[in-house]
Amino acid sequence: MALAKGPSAAAVVDIDATRAFLAVARRGGLTAAATEVGRTPAALSMQLKKLEEVLGATLFERGPRGMTLTSDGVRFEEHARKIMAAHNAALSAFRAEPLSGHVRVGAIDEYGERRLSQLLAEFADAQPEVCVSVVISSSIGLSNMLDAGELDLAMLAPGGDCLWREDDALIYNEPLVWIGKQGGLAASRSPVPVAIARVGCAWRRMAIDALDAAKIDYRIAYASNTYAGLLAAVAADLAVSPAPASALRPGFTILGAQSHLPELGECRIALRYAPSAQEQPETAALGAMLTNSFCIGRERGELVA
Repeated sequence: MALAKGPSAAAVVDIDATRAFLAVARRGGLTAAATEVGRTPAALSMQLKKLEEVLGATLFERGPRGMTLTSDGVRFEEHARKIMAAHNAALSAFRAEPLSGHVRVGAIDEYGERRLSQLLAEFADAQPEVCVSVVISSSIGLSNMLDAGELDLAMLAPGGDCLWREDDALIYNEPLVWIGKQGGLAASRSPVPVAIARVGCAWRRMAIDALDAAKIDYRIAYASNTYAGLLAAVAADLAVSPAPASALRPGFTILGAQSHLPELGECRIALRYAPSAQEQPETAALGAMLTNSFCIGRERGELVA
């Protein structure tokens, strides 16, 4: 259906559609954006279609390498950011009492990079008087900092050296998959070169246990405590690596059954508070926003669609 030339006099820009637009613009595709906002790709696609119909403009070019903004999309992006800022400011103005204080939050880098930037921007709009400090580290490192009183809350992946605790709140889980360079040959080599985190990581243990159980000959070609370090080895087609399915980026591919690599199960992300920190209203507010951003119930084993 051809789009109308510009919006009608009665046109209204929907807040949820605007939020979906910004998520797709950041992520470059429906799947990653859907994970961010807690909707299905089909729901986001419908929202974008309606938004384009309201504006009478095509906002994205859709191609094999993802979705990129058109010139009209770039024009609307500036307005979309202002719309969301005004929306958050209006809600904040009518809250009973603005919060203040300082929150120290930690995250593992696989999710911190993709989740925290936009979330902290939204939190700053809603609670401008709250100062937020961010630490990116391994799960065990974050756990130790919580115990030492150096963090108020953290988003981590228990398992390995960082054990699950009774008061950990599961906020997200998704498949852990093998990724490789698109068109690469690393998965076909013998022994299979693997890039994994250093000793103590839950996903490292899951990967090694799965390879051992499947009796697959492998070698640890690269070890790094940063996700960027692992991706560098994969991008060079020097190794394959375990990663959350939602972390797939352009130039990489999920290695399916044809690669003969074993299934890895699910990675589970928990929100953990320092003792008594959850009683602080500013910490509780950021924790609630983190939980809502993943849009998952607290029942363990519930997988986001």
